[in-house]
Amino acid sequence: MKGSIRKGGVYLVSDRSLTMPPNDQRNFHPKRPVIVLSGDAKNEQAAWPLVYVVPTSTATTFKTEYCVKLAQGVGNLPSKCWIRTVCAQPFLKEELGDYLGQLPAQVVLLIEENLFAYMGLTD
Repeated sequence: MKGSIRKGGVYLVSDRSLTMPPNDQRNFHPKRPVIVLSGDAKNEQAAWPLVYVVPTSTATTFKTEYCVKLAQGVGNLPSKCWIRTVCAQPFLKEELGDYLGQLPAQVVLLIEENLFAYMGLTD
């Protein structure tokens, strides 16, 4: 992990560190990009060990109405992908790998809106 961890940051992580049900039906890769959704205040606290992330996937097999489609290059992502919003999860800061880039604020907002809708927190 390099530099400050920011909300909307795109990082590579070990794919085996993530849970993306159904795990027994998915293809594992050495690394997978994730998007940080936790707020900057907690992200910056050295004593706070966790961030909240959503994984990406290039497969459409488990795509849901809550996933967000991103084009290749957005946030320096290497390929077009789906943000698997329903697979949001805590992740250890120390396990974040290389920083790829930053998503635009409007994309982060869309991910949050879809996550909140999935959780039943919107009208």
